[in-house]
Amino acid sequence: MKLLALHLLFLCFVGLARSQDNDENVRRIMKEMAVIPEILDEPPRELLRIKYDNTFDIEEGKTYTPTELKFQPRLDWNADPESFYTVLMICPDAPNRENPMYRSWLHWLVVNVPGLDIMKGQPISEYFGPLPPKDSGIQRYLILVYQQSDKLDFDEKKMELSNADGHSNFDVMKFTQKYEMGPPVAGNIFQSRWDEYVPELMKTLYGVSE
Repeated sequence: MKLLALHLLFLCFVGLARSQDNDENVRRIMKEMAVIPEILDEPPRELLRIKYDNTFDIEEGKTYTPTELKFQPRLDWNADPESFYTVLMICPDAPNRENPMYRSWLHWLVVNVPGLDIMKGQPISEYFGPLPPKDSGIQRYLILVYQQSDKLDFDEKKMELSNADGHSNFDVMKFTQKYEMGPPVAGNIFQSRWDEYVPELMKTLYGVSE
């Protein structure tokens, strides 16, 4: 019995150490990839675990194709089931990192998320994946989670995927300050570059090819 208890205690310490390493790593990468101070004043407190298509987990800072990221991911963080959260995804490098004139491009925004249940949140912008232009190089993408003070009344109109209004030049800091949210409680960053799915997505959303 004592051996079992010691084994469980050891596993608990190992899990805690790994979690702390992950949290420190995402904070470090946010700074190395210039998210701090370009987009945020402070890094997220913990690593946001992102799983796409129920097949692979996002590794912070790595590069993935738009094809791999086409469907809304599943998110996991240390959520309080009694609290409400805002989830958002942006690209700070639209149309490219050298000339980010549309910074930041909003790809996803869901508010009043109870605990981890994003499907029960209030979508302001439905998810659509990365669509980097063909010659834009590698672009950064962030998914961030903010804890709300309570269930809030948001006065933003629901955004249409087929309309760039509201998506272009989305100011994360201005939005979160408006609703009195602190620094992100969780976040992750990955990168993507053009593949053959981008023209298909552009045609679906905007009726145009690149």
